[in-house]
Amino acid sequence: MKFKFDDKEYDSDTLSDKAKVCLARLENISVKENQLSAEFADLQVLKQHYNNVLKQELPKEEEKQTSKK
Repeated sequence: MKFKFDDKEYDSDTLSDKAKVCLARLENISVKENQLSAEFADLQVLKQHYNNVLKQELPKEEEKQTSKK
């Protein structure tokens, strides 16, 4: 399998066993980074949603003043 590293193309079949392990781990890390980025984006959307819902559910300023009397 061909892959690019430091702007050079290599063939993974020519790598040492240690280099193959490193390459596999780097690929796994990239996959995990992408998953975490997607999860973070989802969390940001959810956070904004719940902030908006909470803002709508908080007592209005007029209601606070009326309930103090």
